[in-house]
Amino acid sequence: MTTLHLGVDAGGSRTRAVLLDAAGTVHGRGEGPGANPAGPGEEHALAALATAVAAALGGREPGRVASCLIGLAGYGALARPDGFADRCRTALGLPCPVRLVPDTVPALASGGVTDGTGTVLIAGTGAVCVRLADGRAVARGGGLGWLLGDEGSGFWLGREAVRHAHADPAGALGAAVLAQCAADSPAALLHWAYAGPPRRLATLAPLVSRLADDGDATALAIAHTAAAHLAALVRTTAAGPGHPLVLTGSVATTPGPVHTRLLTLLADLSPRLPHTDPATAAAHLATCPTR
Repeated sequence: MTTLHLGVDAGGSRTRAVLLDAAGTVHGRGEGPGANPAGPGEEHALAALATAVAAALGGREPGRVASCLIGLAGYGALARPDGFADRCRTALGLPCPVRLVPDTVPALASGGVTDGTGTVLIAGTGAVCVRLADGRAVARGGGLGWLLGDEGSGFWLGREAVRHAHADPAGALGAAVLAQCAADSPAALLHWAYAGPPRRLATLAPLVSRLADDGDATALAIAHTAAAHLAALVRTTAAGPGHPLVLTGSVATTPGPVHTRLLTLLADLSPRLPHTDPATAAAHLATCPTR
């Protein structure tokens, strides 16, 4: 019977799980809701992890899993990471210990940096940049969440789109935002923005990129400002030219105006894009001995 290794990328919006064998062949993938314990709490995070892992197992016995590594957004909010790792093991029904690390570790490895030393920018729903040495964070920029930060993130892009749409509902961006939110007035748009979870604003980020690509000046200005915010995070965190820098997350890596501008602003640092997804990178890391 093939021995399997489990990797999980537990983000704020989605959780992804991957099963690999010793040769690196993928045997299963699964997805679940976001599992950041800093938001809804540990119970919600455990349920989201269980959903993603069950889907990846696809009916296989958890006892076949020989190693597991979870890259967790919100790791720093845990009072007892070892205790939460034990709870993960129980919730997932695994026979092996669960190695719990910040989500930045597999994110860095997704760009081919497997020794845990380098800088990674994660720009998706939120935005954080972390410089690591041997898998441990030594410098950090951003990561304050939607209320206090996340400039340049998907949430920030969506929030700026709503702000501009409220001020100019007849403009190209305003009209597109109102249509996507099924709002017939600025007042209805405000109701939409506040009626749901804050992260819902991130769903408007692709709309901003699409309009910017089509030549809308307002959308392009928002996209370029987002790139400038993300570049500033990197500049305050990265070690400088010659050191590995990996860009991850949908905002930083999806082709479009933010991605293009960001690569230009960071050209001297020779940023790398992911070779694989963080969940697969986590599964590969699970097979490595603990440092």
